Amino acid sequence: MKYCLVLLILFCYANSAESQQTKHKKEIYFDEVDATINKRQHDIKLKSDLFSSVKFETDTLILHKLRFSHLFGTLDTIKKQQLFKLLSARNSIDTTKIIVIHYQDTLRRIDEFAEEDGIIQNKNGRGHRHVISHNTFINQHKKCLRNLYKKGVNNVYHFYKHNNGHPEVYESYTWERDHLTLIDRLFRDSFRRFGTIVIYPNGNFFCRNYSDDNLHILKDVTKGKKWDKHLKRFKKKLELLSSK
Repeated sequence: MKYCLVLLILFCYANSAESQQTKHKKEIYFDEVDATINKRQHDIKLKSDLFSSVKFETDTLILHKLRFSHLFGTLDTIKKQQLFKLLSARNSIDTTKIIVIHYQDTLRRIDEFAEEDGIIQNKNGRGHRHVISHNTFINQHKKCLRNLYKKGVNNVYHFYKHNNGHPEVYESYTWERDHLTLIDRLFRDSFRRFGTIVIYPNGNFFCRNYSDDNLHILKDVTKGKKWDKHLKRFKKKLELLSSK
């Protein structure tokens, strides 16, 4: 996997740099397909709304990895048939409609959530992380569905890859298992899977990262609007950026 290659390069650079006891951290850059690029090329792409950047850091090295903030694509015939057959048979999903998927890796047990929302400082002193209570988790789920239903989007599903013991049905809300982890394997860039996935009956799809913008595109494509317009703009921007 290309991602493993990136981490291997990071490890090798780090070991080399440590042996040389360099005073300044060396910075290396990878584009969205894991090709090495320079800082200028990285920054040009990052300024557009097509890309975000992930940073890995050691004591001696910083690696910057571009990834798509959103992506358009089309499933080939075999993958589409496999996916739609699985979604229909195992998740009872109507694949003749536009499908909206929100995906999370792990569905935690109720007792794994914090008692209250808060911020926890990392032990190494570098940064912090936000924790939420189970009540907040459920309220976020409710809000997500309510907002989409108000916009006329009814075919919305929350999928998970692993379940640590949370009920698949809690109150009136349901979580779906990604059987054979097919969704996780199909809707990725060279770094990781996208968090929001919109799949059309013809196999066209739109993916988006949770933390990135482009909500106006998501709003349109979930309702079956302006697909050709947004796709054309995406391709044009990508072509221009690739030529710089």
